[in-house]
Amino acid sequence: MDVLLQQIANALVLGGAYVLVALGLFLIFSVLDIPNFAHGEMYAAGAYLQYLFAVQLGLPFVVALAAAIVLTALLGMALERSVFRRFQGVGLFPVLIASLALGIVLQQVIALVWGTNPVTVPAPVEGVTALGPVLISNYRLVVVGVVLVAAAAMAWLVYRSAFGKQLRALAQNRSLAELAGVRVGRVGTITFGIGSGLAGLAGGLLAAAGPMNPYMGFHPMLVAFVVLVVMGGGGRLSAAVAGGLAVAVIETLTAGYLSNALRLAVVFVALVVFLVWRPEGAVRQVSAERARL
Repeated sequence: MDVLLQQIANALVLGGAYVLVALGLFLIFSVLDIPNFAHGEMYAAGAYLQYLFAVQLGLPFVVALAAAIVLTALLGMALERSVFRRFQGVGLFPVLIASLALGIVLQQVIALVWGTNPVTVPAPVEGVTALGPVLISNYRLVVVGVVLVAAAAMAWLVYRSAFGKQLRALAQNRSLAELAGVRVGRVGTITFGIGSGLAGLAGGLLAAAGPMNPYMGFHPMLVAFVVLVVMGGGGRLSAAVAGGLAVAVIETLTAGYLSNALRLAVVFVALVVFLVWRPEGAVRQVSAERARL
């Protein structure tokens, strides 16, 4: 039992990264109908920007993290205006191809600038805390706390703020939202920035949890799409949080009890079994239209 609890505790940081990446992808897809396969590269960009500011420029970790989030958000907003907005209303397939190509370009840019050798960022907090039989590093506890705060802030933004009303209106019906006075282009750009910033936050946090490489965004991006598929493309933000944590626990237990090489395979086997049992996803739809936010 102690080993099982330790494995689950080890999944918390990985799950936190998945939660933030999945929240960003879910927000962008729900509001803009864009399945952004370059979203994982926002995660990688956040990690390498954290490395740039914290290690290469020597800024304090928190300042570096804030700068990485802002720049990643701005990068996402620039991509929305220059690339993804051009594909509005042309169907999903061109967007899929364009985002895949864009992801490869961003990977190569990161590799060109920082190289392909693994790099790390020193953790700003050291030490280990004992929670009964479970040992967890203090930095991992900080990461979990930041993820909880970020998820709560997102829930407030979407469901309690005036901007959140515009988000949900756009997610439910784009045409009616425009007639109601919602500035669709502006809301879309900000949404893309928020989603990209969440991925950048995950990358910046995980930069101090292990070595980085230019292709590190592929795995979290796949997991985020798994969460999106399991949710049925709809639902509330809480479902994305639960899905990200569940995938992290499955991966960690697979690595601990079976083999690290089987982590992703077990996740996708579980996905196929789940979809055979419930093709519509975990979120039961109330109409022919899929649920949004």
